[in-house]
Amino acid sequence: MPPPLALYLHIPFCAVRCHYCDFNTYAGLSSFHEPYAHALSTEIRRAGEARQRPAVRTIFLGGGTPTVLSASLLRLVLLACREAFEVLPGAEITCEANPGTADARLFADLADLGVNRLSMGVQSFDDAELRWLGRIHDADQAEAAFGAARQAGFANVNLDFIFGLPGQELAAWERTLARAVGL
Repeated sequence: MPPPLALYLHIPFCAVRCHYCDFNTYAGLSSFHEPYAHALSTEIRRAGEARQRPAVRTIFLGGGTPTVLSASLLRLVLLACREAFEVLPGAEITCEANPGTADARLFADLADLGVNRLSMGVQSFDDAELRWLGRIHDADQAEAAFGAARQAGFANVNLDFIFGLPGQELAAWERTLARAVGL
C-alpha cells in the first residue's frame, strides 16, 4: 500500500497584493472566486478518481489568501477532497489566513469544515513594517484574529513573520517576537 498523500491546493486570490509578494496571486478578481472553486473541485475529483481514491494525511489550502473565498466555496473544495480521496482520521487540514480577511465567523466556519490548523500571515507586529509591506491589517487586528481563532477552537495556529526586512531594527524584531510569544 502506498504511503498517504499530502495535498496542496493553491487559492491564487488576495484582497490586495502585498509589495513583497512573489507568489502566483491576483487581487481584485473576486468575480473569479466561484468559477475557480468549481474548476478546482472538478480537478480534485479527477485526480482522486485517476488514482483510485488514495489516502491523504494532510491538506493545505495556501495561496494567495484562501480566506478571501467564502465559507461556501471553501466547503465546496474540501468536500471534493473528501469525495475524491480517503482523508484519514486525524488528518491535518490547514488553511492559510490573512488577519485582514478572517474573522470569528469565518474561523468558526473553517472549524466546522474540518480545518484543524491555521497558518496566519501576520508578518510583523510593528505597524510601520506592516504598512511598508502593504499588509491590510495592523498589529492589533492580527492579535485580535489570533484570539478569534482560539475562540473558534483552533489549538493549532502558526503565525508567519518576516525577518530581515530592509531597514528593520533588531528592537522591532524583538518586540514582534515578544508579542508573538505572549500569545
